[in-house]
Amino acid sequence: MANIFKNARAALTDSSAVVYTCPAATTAVVLMVQASNVDNTAAVPVTSTWNDGTNDTHLVKALDVPVKAAVNLLSGKLVLEAGDTLSANSDASNKVELTVSVLEIT
Repeated sequence: MANIFKNARAALTDSSAVVYTCPAATTAVVLMVQASNVDNTAAVPVTSTWNDGTNDTHLVKALDVPVKAAVNLLSGKLVLEAGDTLSANSDASNKVELTVSVLEIT
């Protein structure tokens, strides 16, 4: 079994987009999901979901990320199976940057 640390990142928009997909024949342990508000004027709400191929589960829904601040959207670890996805969006385009750190186990 190989263990590989990976990062994914995205500038969020007002449309939900997949930020990370767990590869085939892999289990991924999500270590961190951080949203950084790069806007200088207002708090920006962020929504993040995990999809297991059938169901969406919110990690956070419309959580305000304060001006010039970062918020960890995951208070513990999350295990993803092959094909599971993490998606996110904000109310405004290019005002929040998302960083995801995972450990992939193959």
